[in-house]
Amino acid sequence: MGRFRIMATSPIKAVFLDAGNTLFTEKKLRSAIYADIAEEFRGAANPDLSKEAMSLAYTSLPQSIDGCFRFSLGWFRFFNAMVYESLGVSKEDQEDAHQRTVAVFEDPSTYHLFEEVPEVLTTLKDMGLQIGIISNWSERLPELCAGLGIADQVDFITASAEIRSEKPDGPIYARALFRAGVPAEEALHVGDRMDRDVRGALKAGLRTAFLDRSQKYDKTREGIPVLHNLSEILPLIQSVACATS
Repeated sequence: MGRFRIMATSPIKAVFLDAGNTLFTEKKLRSAIYADIAEEFRGAANPDLSKEAMSLAYTSLPQSIDGCFRFSLGWFRFFNAMVYESLGVSKEDQEDAHQRTVAVFEDPSTYHLFEEVPEVLTTLKDMGLQIGIISNWSERLPELCAGLGIADQVDFITASAEIRSEKPDGPIYARALFRAGVPAEEALHVGDRMDRDVRGALKAGLRTAFLDRSQKYDKTREGIPVLHNLSEILPLIQSVACATS
């Protein structure tokens, strides 16, 4: 198990979890949501065009615009304006389209909480572990997690827009470690992105596992443990506890 096995010389005392596609996911594709909103404002109801516009906006816009860090509500105003302009929404309607988009993505009913998540969080808490959610998300992530019923099951929630650092950069992991009060080697981070979650966590010195809900990969990827749902984190933690006892 590569790096995980090598680093398993200390017990795991904290677990950090990504949010989107790890704990919950949108019930519809984001591109479809944008296409639906564009149609409300007399734009193109085309998910494929929406997907292209979103990709272009993400790659074109800088990490910070007029002091607004990426994924903050202020940054999304620029992002949404660029997307909706590409979808044919008039400039006069773009602010309303932005506000409508914010409302949709802040609504818990937009998302599906993965079935195993509440029980896993309860079990982790019963094990005496510090639990943190760290995600590249807007500053409204804590409210969304509260609406989904999981905010009270974790010790802290760290959103990139709030602290102006995003995965895979080190400061967001450092903030999580500080809040958990543990050294990096005693923390495990789990997420669904190799580039942001796995490689970022490894660079910051944390243990890590890759969540692959599609089951494309078997037991490891690049020497990293692969989980097919979040409940598989429990035997992984227990195996480290046995190795260090």
